[in-house]
Parts: sequence; C-alpha cells; structure tokens
Amino acid sequence: MGAAAASTPSTLASFDGALFDFNGTLSDDESVLRDLFVELAHTECGVTITERQYQDDLAGRSDREIMASILALASGPARRVEEFMGLIDASYNARVARESLIRPAACELVRALHAAGLKLAVVTGASRPQVLPALERAGLLDLFGVVVTDEDVSEGKPHPEGFQRAAAALGLENPARIVVFEDSLPGLGAVAAAGMVAICVEGTHPREVLVQHARILVPALGPECLKLELG
Repeated sequence: MGAAAASTPSTLASFDGALFDFNGTLSDDESVLRDLFVELAHTECGVTITERQYQDDLAGRSDREIMASILALASGPARRVEEFMGLIDASYNARVARESLIRPAACELVRALHAAGLKLAVVTGASRPQVLPALERAGLLDLFGVVVTDEDVSEGKPHPEGFQRAAAALGLENPARIVVFEDSLPGLGAVAAAGMVAICVEGTHPREVLVQHARILVPALGPECLKLELG
C-alpha cells in the first residue's frame, strides 16, 4: 500500500511533471481556431462546416488532420494538406496578434508549478510557428522544458505519442506522476492511453460529455488548480 500511495500524488504540486495542451487549454483560443477552419473550409475549399460539426468531429485534432478532413469533403481536383499549412499559420497569428490569449491566471499557474519544481511541457497538434510566438509573447517559453508540436509526431491525439515524447524528453519515467491539462475528447483519450492523470478544462465540449471522459474538471486554468485533490 505504501508503494501505491507513493506513486499517486494527492496534490498538483506533488506531481513530477505537468503537460499542457495548447489550443483551448493553455491558450483560450478554441473559438478562434474554430472560426478559422470554418472560414477556410468555405472560402478555399467550397465546404460548409457548422460550428457544431467542428466541435463534434474536429476539435482537438491536429491542424493537419482537420485540414485533411476538410479536403476529404471538397469536390474538384485533389489538393494536398501541405498547401494550406502556411495559410493556417498566417491566419492564426494574424487573429491573435493584438492580445495574448494565454490568460494571466493561466500564466500564474504555470509559474507556480515551475516554482514548485515540476517539469513542464506543451503538447499540441498545432504548429511551432503558432505556438512558440504565443508562449514567448506571454513570457512562458523559457519555463517549458520541451514543446511538442504537430511537426514532432507521426500520430496525433488520441494517440499518446506526443505525451510520451514529452515525458521522455523531460526524463519523467512514471506516467502516474504526470498530470495533463486537456480540453478535448481526443486529448483526453491520449492522456488515458499514456496512463497519465487528466485535468479537463471545460469549454470545448459540453460538460455532460466531458464528465464521461474525465474525473477532474475545472472551469479554467488558474492558481486555484493548486488546491485540487488528485489522489
């Protein structure tokens, strides 16, 4: 019993590491990403996607996977996902340039976890040209030991590859001592497959759906997360 108790921390600060999804979790930008892809699908591909379709079928997937799903619905000559990646990056960065969507409370939590000695990483299906400038603008980039983006993995969420790569890069060997902040169903599936502990940020999916996939839900990231009982 002693060994089991030792492997399962009871508070957030007693974990060895914390991994953060980016879109909709660390960055309050899920609506920005949704609007971007809905508009891009219509203007570039002649495909109509409703907000509900995006939330149900695409939210939490990597940019490449979302774009591939859109192209699969398009008529006309076949087009490659790679044709759109630069456009996606440029459109996203233009939409978030005026203010950081990583909120002050989320920054406070990251700094508190770093000060507590946890090893930190970002694991996301977004691209480096989107994520790194946002982290730097928020003053957080230097606090993360590793940033795993879409370019770094062969399998996106719900596959656990991204979380496993981050843990290995940080030198974290016990997944039960790693907490992951996520907001989407694919992300929560990846956390479960990696054997890590999920904290789900509400907003991307209805709460009644999220409670079927996560034991711990929070309305937003902030220092109050440090008070959660996770054992």
